[in-house]
Amino acid sequence: MVLIDRIAKLNTRITFQEPTLVTNAGAFQEPTYANIATVPTVWAQVVYDHGQELTQAEAYTTTQGATVTIRYRSDILSTWQVTMAGENWKIVSPPENVQNLNRWVQFRIEKVKGSI
Repeated sequence: MVLIDRIAKLNTRITFQEPTLVTNAGAFQEPTYANIATVPTVWAQVVYDHGQELTQAEAYTTTQGATVTIRYRSDILSTWQVTMAGENWKIVSPPENVQNLNRWVQFRIEKVKGSI
């Protein structure tokens, strides 16, 4: 019963993307992201946090964070990003194998919502 309840909460599609370095017109390398090669899109449970507001160097930014739970997979890297509903989120914590049971993986994501 608990497994069925957990599966029912996987109601958000996310896509994993990995960085690659490309050289721009100014001969500088910058990261771009592309979908990972193996099963990039999965179902997830996303639990949003309260946002944070930060003023640094006279710039005001807000960030949004969330905790993501997906079915177990061992290949997720903290250098990847997640695309969800057309928005890019950085993975900010190492993926954790929940209770070491190889059933669920949890990790934190974050995005900057804006700056003034």
